[in-house]
Amino acid sequence: MEETKKQPSLSELEQKTLGFWEKEKVFEKLQAEERDKNFVFYEGPPTANAGPGFHHVIARAFKDIIPRYKTLKGYSVLRKAGWDTHGLPVEIQIEKKLGFKSKPEIEKYGIDKFNRLCQESVWEFKQIWDKFTERIGYWVDLKNPYVTYDTDYMESVWWILKKIWDKGLMEKDYKVVPYCARCGTPLSSHEVALGYEDVEETSVYLKFKVEKSGLPFDTAQGMPVDKDIYLLAWTTTPWTLPGNVALAVNPEIDYVFIKVNSGEVFILAKNRLSILSEKYEVIKEVKGKDLVGMRYEPLFDYLQKQNPKNIENAFQVLPASFATDTDGTGIVHTAVMYGEDDFNLGKQTNLPFFHTVDANGKFIDAVEEWKGIWVKDADPLVRAWLQKEDKLLKEEKITHTYPFCWRCKTPLLYYAYSSWFIRMNKVKQKLIENNKKIHWEPEHLQQGRFGEWLRELKDWALSRDRYWGTPLPVWECEKDSNHKFVVGSLTDFSEHALSKNKYLLIRHGESQSIIDNLLIDFSGDQKIPNHLTENGKQQVIGLAQKIATEKIDVFVVSDLTRTKETAEILKSNFPEAELIYDKRLREVDAGILSGKPIKDYDSSFKGSDWFGFKPEGGESFQDVLNRSFELFKELEKKYFGQTIALVSHKGVLSTLWSGLNNNDHGVPGSRKFGLAESREFVSKNLPYNEKNEIDLHRPYVDDIFLKCTECAASNATGMSDAVGSKMLRVKEVIDVWFDSGAMPLAQFHFPFEQMNQGDDPAKIDYQKLIREKLPFPGDYISEAIDQTRGWFYTLLAISTALDLGPSYLNVVCVGHVLDKNGEKMSKSKGNIVDPWQMIEKYGADSLRWYFYTVNSPGEYKKFSEKDLAVFSQELMTVSNVLKFFELYSPELNRIGLGEAGALEKSNLEPQNLLDKWILSRLEVISSGVDKNLSEYKIFEASRLLREFFDDLSRWYLRRSRKRFQKPESQEQFEKDLQFFAGILLELAKLMAPFTPFLAEQIWQSINNKLINKKESSVHLSLWQELPVVSDSEKIISEMTRVRKIAEQGLALRAKAGIKVRQPLQALKLLNMNISEDAKQILCEELNVKEVETVRKFSEGIVFEEGVGLDTRITEELRNAGLAREYIRILQEKRQEKGYLPQEKARRYSVDEPSFMELYEVSGSTNTILVRQVPPENVREEIEINGQKYVIGLEK
Repeated sequence: MEETKKQPSLSELEQKTLGFWEKEKVFEKLQAEERDKNFVFYEGPPTANAGPGFHHVIARAFKDIIPRYKTLKGYSVLRKAGWDTHGLPVEIQIEKKLGFKSKPEIEKYGIDKFNRLCQESVWEFKQIWDKFTERIGYWVDLKNPYVTYDTDYMESVWWILKKIWDKGLMEKDYKVVPYCARCGTPLSSHEVALGYEDVEETSVYLKFKVEKSGLPFDTAQGMPVDKDIYLLAWTTTPWTLPGNVALAVNPEIDYVFIKVNSGEVFILAKNRLSILSEKYEVIKEVKGKDLVGMRYEPLFDYLQKQNPKNIENAFQVLPASFATDTDGTGIVHTAVMYGEDDFNLGKQTNLPFFHTVDANGKFIDAVEEWKGIWVKDADPLVRAWLQKEDKLLKEEKITHTYPFCWRCKTPLLYYAYSSWFIRMNKVKQKLIENNKKIHWEPEHLQQGRFGEWLRELKDWALSRDRYWGTPLPVWECEKDSNHKFVVGSLTDFSEHALSKNKYLLIRHGESQSIIDNLLIDFSGDQKIPNHLTENGKQQVIGLAQKIATEKIDVFVVSDLTRTKETAEILKSNFPEAELIYDKRLREVDAGILSGKPIKDYDSSFKGSDWFGFKPEGGESFQDVLNRSFELFKELEKKYFGQTIALVSHKGVLSTLWSGLNNNDHGVPGSRKFGLAESREFVSKNLPYNEKNEIDLHRPYVDDIFLKCTECAASNATGMSDAVGSKMLRVKEVIDVWFDSGAMPLAQFHFPFEQMNQGDDPAKIDYQKLIREKLPFPGDYISEAIDQTRGWFYTLLAISTALDLGPSYLNVVCVGHVLDKNGEKMSKSKGNIVDPWQMIEKYGADSLRWYFYTVNSPGEYKKFSEKDLAVFSQELMTVSNVLKFFELYSPELNRIGLGEAGALEKSNLEPQNLLDKWILSRLEVISSGVDKNLSEYKIFEASRLLREFFDDLSRWYLRRSRKRFQKPESQEQFEKDLQFFAGILLELAKLMAPFTPFLAEQIWQSINNKLINKKESSVHLSLWQELPVVSDSEKIISEMTRVRKIAEQGLALRAKAGIKVRQPLQALKLLNMNISEDAKQILCEELNVKEVETVRKFSEGIVFEEGVGLDTRITEELRNAGLAREYIRILQEKRQEKGYLPQEKARRYSVDEPSFMELYEVSGSTNTILVRQVPPENVREEIEINGQKYVIGLEK
């Protein structure tokens, strides 16, 4: 048997397309094009400290489709990638790696080393992310991304925070916040929203014994004097009970005193009597206000022993509107440190504020029974103690929704804590109004999930007591913490410095080595001292005269002979100045080149990285920068407001000067210091890391001190005089979600890159500057639905706080991907889907197409590989249409499609009804797809395109095969092929946003065969209006009718048990008039000789709903059917052997069936009959109508 060539899979074809895009730099060309219209896409930044998951496929698919569509519509589209690099997710990963379980362990290890590991980890999977992004066809600028830990980005974030501070929206407060004890930090409400889970817990009903002396007189009347009275309260958090300071009732609710069998009297809400399982007698009914002031005995004595302020106000009944009779007992246990309502009530009524739980979530030592125990572990212990002390009425299992830390999964505590807040409630109405300006998909989110979030808005808990994040840029005066300053730019460090050192960088005068043109480093100087020449001494004396008016406090000098001698001359004018020799200012260590001609040293740099080049036994200029900068940082910490002279060498000073001014190091010799030259540098009070880079992270920024201008000593010049004026940075970093929410401005280093030189960033008209210089607001964003509480919110919150309106105008919100059973995917359940496996098996286009078409974007996706295979097959169908075209398209190399476009009227007129219909359908579908995508209706657009796939493959192509296989003439064949090519080119454009790989394959297949080439890639082309077919609506309507008749006719055949290959005489239509072209289509589709319209059906006609079929089979028709069967078998054999349609084959047959004599078999099968026994290697036996025949096919 001849082997058939295996067809490449969609995935294999996509790999070739990726290669084409890379080779031709298609994306780069697209981004470089200057167009009149602009469209702004904002990328929600992922974190690359873990690989991409299956849910990232859908996120990236929906991000990609609209920018692709817009470029096809003639827009320039901003597509800047981004990386989210800070925050708890990164920190926790490093903690696990180091085996740390607490913040003290991090601080002992070193914040600098910990943060360095965090920074490195966020790039661990970057290559995989980039490969993943490229593989699924998500086009975004990966080479120039914004990175949230970059100094420029963080400086912009600080500028934003300063503006928010200036507007009075940011302040520190002490209140109850959602708190993660494991991470040791409060969380914002949008972070809390990401971590809710349904849990089963044990709630408790408690008995608080009433003090008889504390019972109001009116209420006491009628009470049994010899029995104990208890207030019944309920809680789901027993661990908060040691912190109980009050009980709350609703003044307007009805409460009852009841007596139970034991004789005890209980007080609870009338509507909550159903909680009691024993019999009871109602003694008295009162309003809640009648219980106010009633005092009770505390469950525990811990608070009395600690005697906090206002303890005398504790352990009484207080009025509160938050107490209801819908659950519990109608009486609310109040622990002011562990509930927001409780805390507010405590502030109003002067209750004592005292923590019984520490910041680690463990009971303090004062809670003797459970000291040091994690509160959630203590719950059952507390319940057991209550039971033993007869203070527990009953327990009850409940299932409720409880918040967990969104990253470490620890149960959150509501915990009174000092934190920084952005008062979002002050701009709540603006947020709601700005939300109205945003187009949401699905639309219901605007007033539903997102709108509800805004209406129930809480202030933004901004600060985090953590390490790897953007530091909160607030400095507090050490004398008066009410004095605060918010840094909004790097220049603020300099302008508000506590004191600034001035440095004079001085090169030595001429020495003997310069005369000899030799490089003498420390080792050479030790062998033969390299003295100043007489000329050199005069040069230094001249310099001394120039700087005589300076007040130099310290000389720091290289310990080589020529620099020592230089310093001695200079210092003679400053006898009181301190003199320090420091080896870190020595000449560059030249290693084996020491003492050699300078030209030998200089020539060794040729063709290498000069800054990193290190001669054998010597050091690089990077080493020089490191040691000299280390000295500079030490001097900054040691001296304040001093003038310091650094006496050193050309290479050292040039390198240090470059580093101090934050310049690129350029090329060898740049910024050279002349002999006896002095340059002045005033300290900018900037934080530098170990690499001598400006670094705004902790711990470097924590070492920056500022001057408190509000203090009387604000003009102090030294540390000893500056006590009280020194400002220290607060310890917190900010919520990582603020980082990403700031990206519309921070990704462009706003406002610093857009200002004119000399502009004050604190005083610019930033709203005008944004309008003129920034791509703002974003036209489109897309993320998963949980971002309604995350990035979607923070984007809007920040732009609203800055009075910029909405920061995005259109958003497509994507539902989560679940497994086929509707369950969340997780490793523990074993239902995780590997995106790489699905891409390899089905192709990226298939996954994209599945997500676009399976349902609306906002709905949950119950992923099933079986379903994916179905959607993949739809694309294979289109691919097969292309393969059909390719079988007959060699002629296009000669024909060409003209210069004016694939569907230019002059040479692409539709040739028949089918052509007119498919062109009409294409125009309708194209308009519909365009309209829907312009309105961000992606599902609706994809469904229209799906319809066209069906029209093209299942009707147009099927009904057109004959004219390509058996063309009437060469001229007609060329016209048909041109038209077919035009349809496919326009289809490729339509498909490009949805399935970019397959669209490119179609485009390349056709474009490569054209004499007059079109754009090199479909993604560089533009959508254009298609020619309108006259009477297109009528044509579409008629073809719809024809297809319906065809369906009915096929159903009649099936009902009669007659295969389609069996010709029949006639199709009868009851009182239906259709065109002759339509009749011809029906004849071919239903394999009938004729179609005729009748007024009634005659005998022998099988009919249904106005369509009839003459099912009588004559001998002639029977033979024709057998002939068709024989031809079908031969064609299948050709396909099995991989023969192309134009390839002729020998057809061996000794006993060709007699019924074939009347039919042209050779032409139908492109074979030549050879009447002899087939060779053994091609011999086959076939069966037709019970008769066996021996045949063979061979090229």
